[in-house]
This record gives sequence, C-alpha cells and structure tokens, in this order.
Amino acid sequence: MPGPVFAEGDSVALHTIEEEDLEFLQRGRNHPEIRRPLTDVDPRNGEQIREYFENSVSDDGDGFGFLICRSEDGEPVGAVHVPWIRTKHGSGMLMYWVLPEHWANGYVTEATELILDFAFEERRLAKVYALVVETNVGSQRVLEKLGFQREGVHRKETFVDGERLDSYRYGILADEWLDS
Repeated sequence: MPGPVFAEGDSVALHTIEEEDLEFLQRGRNHPEIRRPLTDVDPRNGEQIREYFENSVSDDGDGFGFLICRSEDGEPVGAVHVPWIRTKHGSGMLMYWVLPEHWANGYVTEATELILDFAFEERRLAKVYALVVETNVGSQRVLEKLGFQREGVHRKETFVDGERLDSYRYGILADEWLDS
C-alpha cells in the first residue's frame, strides 16, 4: 500500500514509496511496454529493486521518487522520479512510467507537473532534463506539452529490440517552469 500523499493534483496524487510497494515497482520496471522505452534491457529482480529503493528513495541522497496513484481510489498506476541530481550544478534527471492499461489518461502529465513544482519550488533545482528514445513519441509529447525544449540528439546511443536508436535530450529551466 502506498505511503502518504505527498502532492495532489486533480486526477493523481504522488505518494511516498514504501517497502511494500517494491513488488509493484518490480512489475512495472519489468513490463515489456515500459522497460523498452526506458531502455532498461536488463530484468530487475527483487534484490535490485530493493537496492534502488534503499539507495535512491529511502537514503539521505539527493534523488527523490514517488508512486503515481489515482486520486479517486489511491490505486498505484506508475512512478515518477528524479533519481540522479548533480548537486553542484543544480540539475536533475527526470524519469517516469505508467502501466499500459492506464495510458492516455493524462496521469504522466499531471504527475510530472507535480514533481516539477517540487523540484523547482522546494528543492530549488535550476534545471530538470530527460532522455527519450526516438520511438517514444508519447513521452516526447508529454515533455513538449509541459514546456521542455529538445536540446540535442544522442545519435544511435540506445539499443532496443536489436536496433540502434537515437535518444533525445529534453530540458526545462526553473525560470521557464516557474514563469509559465
């Protein structure tokens, strides 16, 4: 069962990740329709998910992450994270996913808005960026809708399903987000 609500929107709420949520995270990270766009080609066993939880979520490190839960019933539908922060530079990398049966409901967009508010207003990051594989058009649309700018192309950097693909880097600055 997800932890307490950390931030709430109209259709989703961000909940803290608790130990009992690790099975849900493992199921999502191993789902073929999620792991391929995330370019996560290795299977994630329970120990690896626990290690991620201990090192990136529950320790005193700089990263942060939340479960995305539907507001109406608290059901977890995905996760949103800024797991890696370059503290000296004030930049963090954004990652998110939602189970395929919950796609096209606006959950990722709203959850990303909530985490960006936190990242820029409370954590005082100067920039948030994301890497998106070229075939993940839905994720590109989410980022562009939220005001991210495509900053560059990492040519043939990603290997997915036997094919080398470009990855696009998107970024948004704090003043761009806070002034919107």
